[in-house]
This record gives sequence, structure tokens and C-alpha cells, in this order.
Amino acid sequence: MRISVHFPVRSSVVLVALAALLAVPSLFAQDLKPIQLPKPQTSGGKPLLTALDERKTARTFENKPLPPQVLSNLLWAAFGVNRQPDVKPGYGRTAPSARNSQDVQLYVLFADGVYIYDAVANVLKPVVAGDARAKVGTPAQASAPVTIAYVSDVKNDKYSSVDTGFIGQNVFLFAASEGLGAWFHAIHGDDASRALNLTADQHLLYAQAVGYPGPNAYVVPPPPTAPPTAPPAAK
Repeated sequence: MRISVHFPVRSSVVLVALAALLAVPSLFAQDLKPIQLPKPQTSGGKPLLTALDERKTARTFENKPLPPQVLSNLLWAAFGVNRQPDVKPGYGRTAPSARNSQDVQLYVLFADGVYIYDAVANVLKPVVAGDARAKVGTPAQASAPVTIAYVSDVKNDKYSSVDTGFIGQNVFLFAASEGLGAWFHAIHGDDASRALNLTADQHLLYAQAVGYPGPNAYVVPPPPTAPPTAPPAAK
């Protein structure tokens, strides 16, 4: 009886090929194309103190996409490039980062797919096709036209949460300045990292929904009340 020795070889080839596919996120983007954003507008808007006074969390959103220019301005305000390399290596950014690590990546989620924001090129690079917004947030949060998911390298977890806070506040202030709503939130889906095609070396930190505020956007729902207790039975 002859025992074939080709199956293990073929299996190894298949596994290697599959690993190569998993290592290249853009292969999962199907028909998505890179989105070249318009040059961000870096002046205008409301005064800083006015934006601070109007900063708040929106909890409902209109089903209305952000225009390309507004989207470009939003991402630039969040963590865009605002100066050439100087004392530290790398381009200067609109939000600081510990040890100038610039570690936090912005994954931008739309109804059609997931993209990574390349701040230097001002381009959204496709990662995964399909709507992943509900994978990282509640239905109310997923109703926003844009969700920004904040991702870092696991090795930099000591600083990345603080850096994300800087970026998230930039988004809040831009939203207040431009009549948008924003909602910074924890990750709610157990399979959120898989939905974004993250690797074991990446950590999904928080997310932020952004869009035009809907009706009663700033009304905080009351906490649930305990059901009334039944009166004691008559004796």
C-alpha cells in the first residue's frame, strides 16, 4: 500500500497562503477604493471658548452622511498633520502623544466599509468591506454616519489610552464648532476586533460616533426604575 506524502505539503502551502492573506488587510476590502480626502480647512470655526462651552455628548443622529470636506476637516482636527518634522522625528500632529509615539491609529467606519486614516497623505485606505459600526457600539451609536475606532499597538498600552483621550477631545471640540454631534464610548461588541481585521498585536481601545445630531440628541435617558412592589395581601 502506498501512502501519499503530498497532502501535508499541500496543506502547508494552503496554510501559508491563508496566513499571507490574513496579513494583508486590503485584500479583504473587496471593491473598496482608497478615498483621497480634500485638503483640510485649517482655519475658521467657532472660537475655542465657545466650542468648549458647547461641547456635549449627542445620543441620537440623523441618517445623513458627512460631506467630504467636513469629513476631511474632522479627521485633521482629530489627529491630522499640522507641521513638518522638527525637533522630534515624524510630522507634527493636532493631538499630542506620549514620547511622540503617534501610536494611535484611526479606523474610520462607514456603512460601506472600514478604512484607516493616513494623516500624512490625507487618504482613507480600505481595510474591510461591510458595515462594522454595530460591531463596536450600541444601535444608537451605530446610527451615526461615521464611527472612529481608536486602535493602538499592544506594546504601547501604557500610554495609548491617554493619547486617545487627547484625540477624542479634539473630535468633541470640532463637533461643537461645526454643529455636529459626537459620542465617545467603550467597545460593546465581543467580535469588534475581528470585524476590523485587527491582529493580535493591536488593541481596540475606544470608539467615537460622529454625525449630525438628531431629535433630542442631548437628552440623557433617565435610569431605569425598579418595578413597583405589590401591596401586601389583605389579611
